Amino acid sequence: MLPLTTDMVCPPATPESPVSVEVVVAGLFHTTWTDVEGGGRKGKATLPLNVGVIRHPQGTVLVDSGLGQTTRDGTFPRFPLSLLDVEVPVGTSAFEHAGGSVLRVLLTHGHYDHIGGLFDLPGVSVWTQPADITSGWFPADLQQLVKFATPAMTAQVLGRPAADVLGDGTIWYISTPGHTLGAASVLVRAKDAQWLFVGDTAWVDTHLHDLRRPEMISALFDSDRAQLDESLEWSRWYVANCPGLQVVAGHEARWSAPK
Repeated sequence: MLPLTTDMVCPPATPESPVSVEVVVAGLFHTTWTDVEGGGRKGKATLPLNVGVIRHPQGTVLVDSGLGQTTRDGTFPRFPLSLLDVEVPVGTSAFEHAGGSVLRVLLTHGHYDHIGGLFDLPGVSVWTQPADITSGWFPADLQQLVKFATPAMTAQVLGRPAADVLGDGTIWYISTPGHTLGAASVLVRAKDAQWLFVGDTAWVDTHLHDLRRPEMISALFDSDRAQLDESLEWSRWYVANCPGLQVVAGHEARWSAPK
């Protein structure tokens, strides 16, 4: 286990918070368990593209966008990713879940299955980190369609560099690199619970315990495995030590079911 910072503590409850959180499915990815975890489970796996819908008095904030209408149309993702088995059932895009009006999207990282829904949200403010901008994850037409911003991580939250999303301490954008060089997590201090969206630092709950992605899969999808190890151990610490914290893995099916 990697050394963790000494200022990691469970976030306190905030019953006075005006914020609510829902986890929705914004697309489905069909694969096999042998490509998801190294624990010996076999057979077909259908993984949701989990999106956090945060209702705040200032407006609706999304954690990631999943996929959207362009995937239904067959125009995104482009070849060779278009060969992957993904679908977006009618009614499940982030735009449809959010009711159309979105104040901001907080990307956990720039991979295609977390950004395709941005095509449905022209002009929206999108937070990411500089390393993901320069890595070339975002198509040029998407960069022209939405408003990307790279917030300064000047605060320290849960032992990590972080930025206060709306200035009131209810939503924090936290640096957790590894899966991509600019990967981030999102802490939401809601009325019902504290929520931590870790993106694809962990695909499923078993990654938050004792299993990992298979080595060959990790070599394909993870940008820096040393940084990923640190971010994963950080995520696992919160799962193990903060039972009141809802830790959401990027593709864990238990949070929501397809509609």
